Amino acid sequence: MEEMLSTATVQSTFGIRGEVKILPNNDDCSHLKKLKEVVLRYKDGSERTVAIEKFRMQGSQALMKFAGYDNPEDARALAGCRLMVERSKAAPLKKGEYYVTDLIGCTLVHEGETLATVEKGLDGAQAVLLEVLATDGKRYMVPYVEQFIGAVDLKERTIELKTPWILA
Repeated sequence: MEEMLSTATVQSTFGIRGEVKILPNNDDCSHLKKLKEVVLRYKDGSERTVAIEKFRMQGSQALMKFAGYDNPEDARALAGCRLMVERSKAAPLKKGEYYVTDLIGCTLVHEGETLATVEKGLDGAQAVLLEVLATDGKRYMVPYVEQFIGAVDLKERTIELKTPWILA
């Protein structure tokens, strides 16, 4: 399992002092205020560790200020960066919740039959979408919602697919 997890994404600049808007990966972003530093993963895959000077909420918008980014021009370069943290510093999970990265590589099964393998997780408008490679070689997007997904067993690396017709 990956030890560094994506916990949020930089959206855009805010104000004139180099702050940026942050889009947390989950509803509760209280863990972000405890962070002292993060690894910024750029769109090209490169990474840089940066200190966090400030975290605050402006209404429902999470804002961060990183050391060395003191104006909007410098901070603009961070748009789209993922905030990577050690697993121990990521948002705590509730019962029945999983980090998307832990689902990668799991097999989708229905009534004991292997149907596909999870290759990616993408943020969808309503839910996480699992990009899967079916046994017939075709790719599909499966919404990670109760209607489609049943039991998850990370030890066995399986995910129950309630509705196999979604892969047709």
